[in-house]
Order: sequence, then C-alpha cells, then structure tokens
Amino acid sequence: MTTTVEARPAAVRPSGPVATKRRRAWRIAAIVLVILGVVVFSANTLWALSTSLKAPDDILAYPPSLIPSPVSFDSYARVLDGQFLRWILNSLIVAVGTVVVVLGVSIPAAYGATRFQFRGQTALLFVILAGMAVGQVATVVPFYFLASRLGLIDTYVVLILVYSVWMTPLSVWLLRGYFKSIPVSLDEAAMLDGCSRFRAMLRVVVPLARPGVAAAALIVFVYAWNEFILAVALTMSDSMRTVPVGLHMFLATYGVDWGAISAGSIVSLLPVLMLFLVLQRQFISGLTAGTLGSQ
Repeated sequence: MTTTVEARPAAVRPSGPVATKRRRAWRIAAIVLVILGVVVFSANTLWALSTSLKAPDDILAYPPSLIPSPVSFDSYARVLDGQFLRWILNSLIVAVGTVVVVLGVSIPAAYGATRFQFRGQTALLFVILAGMAVGQVATVVPFYFLASRLGLIDTYVVLILVYSVWMTPLSVWLLRGYFKSIPVSLDEAAMLDGCSRFRAMLRVVVPLARPGVAAAALIVFVYAWNEFILAVALTMSDSMRTVPVGLHMFLATYGVDWGAISAGSIVSLLPVLMLFLVLQRQFISGLTAGTLGSQ
C-alpha cells in the first residue's frame, strides 16, 4: 500500500514595492515603540530634573510646567550644604565593598561549577538561587538580631555582608553562564605550562570573562546603591545613612521638600550613570553571553 503525499505549495513572500512598504511600516513602528519606551522610562527622571531646577515657590504651582522659569539652583545648594555628600560616600563604600566581596566569592564558585562535575550540582545551584525568592522584608528581623548580637549595627560591614548574601547567588549564575562559553582547553593548557588551577583561573579565564565580570559588578553595584529596606533597618545614626535612606529623611513631618528630594535624586544618579557609560559595552556583551550560556 502506497501513500501519496501532496507537496504543499511554498509560501509566497511578497516582493518588490509591497515588501518595501511592509519593511518600511515595521521600521516606523519599531522606531515609534523605541521612542515611546524612552519617553516612558525617562519621564520620572526628566520631571525630577525639572523640579530640582525650580524655585521653591514654583514647584507646587498650578498648572505645573516642565521647563523651569526662572532656573534656580537653590535645591542643589540646600542639599549639598547638608550631610548629603556624607551619604554619597557611605553608599560608595558599601557598594564598592559589596562588589569586591560578591566577585571574590562568585568567581571561584562559578569557575568550580563549570570545571568540576559532582552529583547534585544542578540541584545545589538551584537551591542557592532559590534563596533569592525569599522576600527581602522577611529577612530584616533575622538580619537585625544577628547583626545586633555581633555588634555590627550601624557599620559598613553589616551592609556589605548582607548585600553580598543577597547578590552572590545571582552573580554565580551570571558568571557560570559566561565561564561555560570559555573552552576548558585554555585553562588546561595554562596548567600544562606550570600554572596552578587558581592561577589559570585568574590569568586565563577571568580576563576572557571580563564582560561577564563587568556585568555582574554593575548589577551588584546598582543593587547596593539603591537598596533601602535593609539600610534603614541596620543603620541608626544620620552619619551612617546611605543615599536612599538620606533622601527619605527629606520627608519632614509638616511637609515634603520636593526640591531637595529631586536634586538629591539627580545627584545620586551621576555615579551610577558614569559607571554604566564606562562599562556599557562590556555590560551588554556580558549580560547577553551569560544569559545564553546559562541555558
């Protein structure tokens, strides 16, 4: 018994002027969507910048205007005269310290996860990542009592350690995906030349994984820079506050200093923006390679 399979006609793709018009329509739609996305995601920043440049009497004027007239720098002067620079320094110390600790732990862990195989490895990695699924609010009380017993309340150390606990699993997974894309033969060749396993990792694998390391560092830095809940619970004195907690202190009992909050927000964006501009190429490359490699 023989069966006859009828060949389906090949799909006819439009060509010529019709295809050109369709491509042009898709291109215009893509451009419009990109512009709308930029406007939506930058609207808050533009409004904060506008508010920070208005005189105090114009901030709550009705109808509101986007362009300040006249331009006033009183809000910036008021913010920079206080403890805001101290809070910037605190955030820098905590964020940089967290990046150093997280990378110091996650680079060897991710390297070991890609170069050594053992039973239950995948399950263990998922358990580590699942720890991030616990709500951050649920960990505030345990972290507070533990830090209090150790005498670490109101110190840089407690914030660096707590943030590192949160971000190390994500960094391990990101770097693991990138390390998997680097051939094992490269570090094996380095070991044949006399390098130890640790030196082969530092001198061969880590330089090749520089985009992945940069992406992990930037993600950890931004998290530590912006975190609020743990920072407000684990610091007590005004001189130890970080930027997000310091901005919250502009919410006074009898009113909100919108000009100071907006000016402080714009100033606090600058370190993150500069870091992103320096690392943007490696960040995008590392994030993409890490995502694909982890599959």
